[in-house]
Amino acid sequence: MRHLAMFGTVLSLAAAGCTVAAETAGPTGEFADGQGQLSNPVADYPNSADWGTAVGSAIPNWTFIGYANSENPSLAGFQQVALSDFYNPHGYEYAACVKGGASDCAKKFPDAVFPLNSPYGVGQPKPRALSVGQSAVWCGPCNLEAKSILPGKAAEYQPKGGQIIVALVDGPKPGISATYGDIGKWTQKYEVAYPLVTDPNGFLPQMFPPSLPSNAIIRTADMHIEFVIAGAPEDAAGATCKQYPDEPNCQYWPEFEKVLESAN
Repeated sequence: MRHLAMFGTVLSLAAAGCTVAAETAGPTGEFADGQGQLSNPVADYPNSADWGTAVGSAIPNWTFIGYANSENPSLAGFQQVALSDFYNPHGYEYAACVKGGASDCAKKFPDAVFPLNSPYGVGQPKPRALSVGQSAVWCGPCNLEAKSILPGKAAEYQPKGGQIIVALVDGPKPGISATYGDIGKWTQKYEVAYPLVTDPNGFLPQMFPPSLPSNAIIRTADMHIEFVIAGAPEDAAGATCKQYPDEPNCQYWPEFEKVLESAN
């Protein structure tokens, strides 16, 4: 049974998107030693000079709200999903260390595993490749992708170092942003054992052609955009790809596997 607990009232994201609450002043007065407040940590991420939305650029550190994994009963409500969560500069070294049989790989490469309080599994290896997609409730091919393609690929690639992330950019009507309620219904309808988020700020359409669904491969060692397609990725072993093997949609998963295996 999926855990779909939601906090607060479901918010409509159709109008102006999410807004950041203004910082509020803290209490004044003297505080005894040891009562200071820790500063907010700054996420480790590639330099902003490399950021862009074209193939070869580092994807900006966009942040979303949604489910980190709606199939995980230990995760209540929504979580923040930031692309910096998956930045993994030493992922290939960690994978080689594990393959070599060493027992202290996480100690040698601590940034290659998820930290304390991570919704992706404390101490679990971070991915070496991301598949980031945009989808919509009203879109027929998007529903087919969610039903017939992504559950199997998530189960296949997650143990190998791959991670899928999907953002619902529209709800039931074209041009109307998906709400938190929409992603809740989507997880009830489909097996979503990967991050499913909303994108009210319109981040992902900056990277994709005007097509739903669309998908991109990100190499997490440097967060570079490696490959982008319009439409759903096809199974390379399927009938369509046997007939048209050079189509970009048929090359998607082979390209994903290349990123999994090599930093080059």
